[in-house]
Amino acid sequence: MNPDQLTIHDRLHALADGQLDAEQSRRLLAEVEADIGLQKELCDIQRIKHLVKSSYPLPAMSSMGKQRQRPQAWQQAAVYALVFGLTFLAGAGTTEYLPRLWQAQTEGLTLENAAAHDNRFIVFLDSHEPVKLEKALVKAETLAQQVEHKDGSVYVVTSAEGIDLLRLGTTKHEGRILQMSEKYPHLKFVACSNTLYSFKQRGELVALVDETEIAPSAVEFVVDHMRAGWRYIAI
Repeated sequence: MNPDQLTIHDRLHALADGQLDAEQSRRLLAEVEADIGLQKELCDIQRIKHLVKSSYPLPAMSSMGKQRQRPQAWQQAAVYALVFGLTFLAGAGTTEYLPRLWQAQTEGLTLENAAAHDNRFIVFLDSHEPVKLEKALVKAETLAQQVEHKDGSVYVVTSAEGIDLLRLGTTKHEGRILQMSEKYPHLKFVACSNTLYSFKQRGELVALVDETEIAPSAVEFVVDHMRAGWRYIAI
């Protein structure tokens, strides 16, 4: 589907996910600059995205090497610059749920005792670095084991480069993912539709590991679940 045929709400999320090209971003930002309501909505989306990216319910394990620069990096920087400017002009926007998201960070929560604090977790992955792919699977399986008898659920949500975890022909973990999915029915793997569409725009057809679920926007999926009380783990 052409991004211009999407609702404005979906296009704003696609922009936040870094899945619009330069011309699409330019046109959308022109709309935003002329509409105070869109300015506030984009502020909310980007502030929540920043919050999601900086939330670490579980301790960071070790510092990562420098990530490869992504093609959309300059777009992201431009959007953030615009958003901070708009936040000053348009006001703080909607913040009613931000304190609850911060309060979700429970002191003493570790991977080993996570199930003692909750039974619903999201593992978010937006990098294809091998060490991060491995960490995502280890954390997901550990959590799935812990919540297995607590009527719990675990989602592994992939976006941007992280979708390589589920991409056939690229992933080295297909068999492992299928085994985990069969062993833990409450463990689900999710791919971002905006990311898939960006591949399609470049003429690349992406086949995913069986049982992969599709979310329109990874950011929106994570935020909606955090609002509902799920805990978020960044990789």
